Amino acid sequence: MKKILLSIVALCCTVAAGAQNEIITAVLQHGDDVSVYKGGSAFVQAYNAAVDGDVITLSNGSFVPPACIEKVLSIYGCGFEEDQEANTSITTINGDLRVGKADAVLEGVHIEGVFVKGELLAANTTNSSTTAQLKGFTLKRCFVESNLRFNSNIEGGTIKQCRIGRGIYGTSTVIADGLFIANCYIWDRVAQFSKDSDVQIDHCIKALRYGSGHYSNDDANWSEFIWTNSIIGHRGAYDGWGQTPLGFYSVAQNCIIVESGLDSSVTQNGCIVSVPINDLFDDGINNIDYSQTRNWKLKNETYLGTDGTPIGPYGGDGWNKVPSTPYVRNLNATVDGTELKVNYQAGVR
Repeated sequence: MKKILLSIVALCCTVAAGAQNEIITAVLQHGDDVSVYKGGSAFVQAYNAAVDGDVITLSNGSFVPPACIEKVLSIYGCGFEEDQEANTSITTINGDLRVGKADAVLEGVHIEGVFVKGELLAANTTNSSTTAQLKGFTLKRCFVESNLRFNSNIEGGTIKQCRIGRGIYGTSTVIADGLFIANCYIWDRVAQFSKDSDVQIDHCIKALRYGSGHYSNDDANWSEFIWTNSIIGHRGAYDGWGQTPLGFYSVAQNCIIVESGLDSSVTQNGCIVSVPINDLFDDGINNIDYSQTRNWKLKNETYLGTDGTPIGPYGGDGWNKVPSTPYVRNLNATVDGTELKVNYQAGVR
């Protein structure tokens, strides 16, 4: 890791052009070979040069995304929020990010530490594609500003320590075989996967409710999931609209239900029901809305999950937003006569 980091730093220095401004870079690692690309299109350039198994590391800054990720890559950014204490800055993917290859299975794609300023469209190449599949897909410590959508079957996916600005969706025909969602903040819902799916949501927060009985293809009918150690919110509850905190025939184990009214089809074990929102979190904020400073620690320390840790993102593996990657930040260069001087911040998280 140290050798790789030093190579990155050395190569970053070679692309510095004497400007005072910070340089936006994408570093492509292929075995022991390292290449550096710069500018807003650097991600696209690194992707075009990459082959299956390569690693792309993005600096802080804003990047144009490739048209679609159709290669088995590991992609790392600096983080999705700026936090001096945690030593993170923001790597922004400026637009929708697509992952998938038509009529093929991509196994082992890993994305970590980026802010996707749009939707993350996984297992598809276009909005209407149903032929692209993912296996062993990992999304970790990212912020997807809109929806995370799966448009074809997936196997063994992991979504962990992420902030999802809207919801995580499949379709009524998409089978998610072993989708594990952990320590995430999800504003909207996890919904609309085939009833043959195996989806577990653990140590998460889900803020909104499911529609039921109001739409012809409603969320609740296609959301038969296992919820463990999670906080089930009540935002979006409208009297008379037939809404429910969880999908029909779901299982809720050791969850906090911020209201009563689970559908009779839901199996619940060890849940804490009708907890007032103004008596839930240790920070004293009387809502379930996201903010950068919240860690989701519970006021009542006896609210424990099946693993003996607090219910919600604070428990389990914790609410950790720092990518586990080497980083190069604040790279800039000045010219002193014939000498090029490069300043940067580098380290290993």
